[in-house]
Amino acid sequence: MRTTLQGLNGRKAGFTAVFWAYGTFRRGGTTGKTILLRDLLGLDGHPLADHTWINYTAGFDAAGTFRQGDIVQFTATVGEYVRGYLGPRIEDRLARPLRTDYRLKYPRNVRRIGTIDIREVPA
Repeated sequence: MRTTLQGLNGRKAGFTAVFWAYGTFRRGGTTGKTILLRDLLGLDGHPLADHTWINYTAGFDAAGTFRQGDIVQFTATVGEYVRGYLGPRIEDRLARPLRTDYRLKYPRNVRRIGTIDIREVPA
């Protein structure tokens, strides 16, 4: 869980992170693109999460294509959501109970501010 983001819930803030990969999701017959960011920091340098998935938006599209290891700076709104298994299988409900987590939404002002050598970053 990204509980360090809890204090920013509902607020817009600035972040930096390391771009790691592009991804996709399917929900309700709709397909979308996502981005995996690692080492999420506040603009003050305080670590907020080891990783987060964020929707690929026009802000990321306008900034161009990213490569693994690019350092990205952007603003986003922190929001909460419920994660866990909601289906009919009791075993899965016990294995993945519902809980509150935090995510980044509406990323804006995206820009590449540098690159790190990913061979030096632990997996």
